[in-house]
Amino acid sequence: MRCAKDVFYLAPLRGVTVRVFRNQFARFFAAPDIAVAPFVPSVAGVKVKAGLLSDIDTALEQGLPLVPQIIGKDAGQLRVMLGAFKDFGYDRADLNAGCPWPFVAKKGRGSGLLRDADSLARLLEVGCEEMPGGFSIKVRLGLKTSDLLLKRMEIINRFPLREVAIHARTAQQMYEGEVLLDDFAFAAAACQHPVVYNGDICSANDFAYLKGRFPKTTRWMIGRGLAVDPFLMESIRAGKPVERDSERLRSFLESYLEACGEELSGNNPVMGRMKEFWSYQHTGLVQGGRIWDAIKICRTVDEYRRVVDSAFSHPPRFKDDLSRLVR
Repeated sequence: MRCAKDVFYLAPLRGVTVRVFRNQFARFFAAPDIAVAPFVPSVAGVKVKAGLLSDIDTALEQGLPLVPQIIGKDAGQLRVMLGAFKDFGYDRADLNAGCPWPFVAKKGRGSGLLRDADSLARLLEVGCEEMPGGFSIKVRLGLKTSDLLLKRMEIINRFPLREVAIHARTAQQMYEGEVLLDDFAFAAAACQHPVVYNGDICSANDFAYLKGRFPKTTRWMIGRGLAVDPFLMESIRAGKPVERDSERLRSFLESYLEACGEELSGNNPVMGRMKEFWSYQHTGLVQGGRIWDAIKICRTVDEYRRVVDSAFSHPPRFKDDLSRLVR
């Protein structure tokens, strides 16, 4: 059962939970309390190009309270980027030490940052200096094994972090396989900061199970679960599955498409956005695989619209149970 003090975060999904998506999602569905933006990479130099920060620009509509996120391994570059965040008025920022993609981790960024204790400490020091009371970190349990985070907890506990978000998998697992709940429990117990749970919250039943298992946890991060089932927050807040409305989903899809068309130029970038979302969304629909196969080969917005119009000519059926933790 959800407690009144529970706080929900929209997880950063690169290519999906961008500003336009966040705005449109909040218009049509119950949204989490806070969003963490997809990461901005650190860059060399003393200035940050405006285009790199367009997704978090506070001069543009931001449908949810937002925490900007940075990925990198250089303390000096972190300081420059946090200065740019502060110029936008942000007093909070998050360090991505959890991205599992091998090409990122091999460079010592994302989850690869956990390998380098000295770099991790320098980044946390700079982050807390620049964002006193507002710097956080998102991590994995480890790279190939689930004990590395525990080994780094002494460093993490050394600094006055606002919170630590823990995805309950190793980097090697990517987003597959079971979440490692025992290992999460060990890491959360060792952490002296507020902990945010992340991983496989895909239904109201999943959340109820996790809340029962970790009753002291009050911060929860959901990403893929909301991309698959946009009605998920309504179910969690109701404490049970809610009826999902295909017409509302259809209206959201059209509004999101139009908003992307206004922001982006040309078929390719707009279709890229739509395909990123549908790569998750189709798994929540009974006939989603067929719809996804048709969308994947769309080259233009007009082709995409014809596919979606056909799919919604008869309301698509939602899968009854998307739970990953409770069956």
